Amino acid sequence: MSKNRLQQLAALQEKLRYTFRNVDLLSTALTHRSYVNENPQLNMSDNERLEFLGDAVLGLGVSDLLMKKHADFDEGALSKIRSLMVNEKPLADLAVKLGLGECLLLGKGEEHSGGRAKESLLANALEAVIAAIYLDSSFSKTKTFLKQLMKPLLDDETLNAQCFDYKTALQELCQKKYKSAPLYTVLDSSGPDHDKTFEVEVAAGDEIRHIGRGKSKKDAQKQAAQKAWESLHSEDGV
Repeated sequence: MSKNRLQQLAALQEKLRYTFRNVDLLSTALTHRSYVNENPQLNMSDNERLEFLGDAVLGLGVSDLLMKKHADFDEGALSKIRSLMVNEKPLADLAVKLGLGECLLLGKGEEHSGGRAKESLLANALEAVIAAIYLDSSFSKTKTFLKQLMKPLLDDETLNAQCFDYKTALQELCQKKYKSAPLYTVLDSSGPDHDKTFEVEVAAGDEIRHIGRGKSKKDAQKQAAQKAWESLHSEDGV
């Protein structure tokens, strides 16, 4: 491996916050088949087998993280969030932040067609890197890497709101706790007819009051319900 390649991979490992015992694994994870096909004399392997393994490791790791973060979410909600997190677009965005595109070994044709910016190549490369870390260490260490890598997505409340039915969950919780359903009240609407913003308050019991805002009454209710549900869970320690 050339000195320049080693320096490039050393810089990448700093971004990954992981140091490889076998740096060849990392290099293979960033080697596209087009480069291997154009350089048969190098007797190199491409990243497709690592990508296959990385997809499975990523799915298991994210599933474990979601199970621990969302103890009250059912299987359906967890599956939806996981699907959104391990999709091509968010993985490619994470790969861009790590600078994986600059580290890819590509064939000339793939290089000229903008391969370093292709979402599919970037997402696949990230999965291959995850597999490389797994093979170089352990699942426990890989999960630590995934926890910091996926943190922006794990903390994205928009994903949670898309996948978990907070209104139904709040209603069930209120029926159990107060023997009554939550009450939603539209407090305000502003803006032109084609771009209104609604403000809705939800009341649960005698003390819980939360306000949600959205481009529709439904969205405002969802946001208010989420705040109330999280407040009740925090209050009850559940």
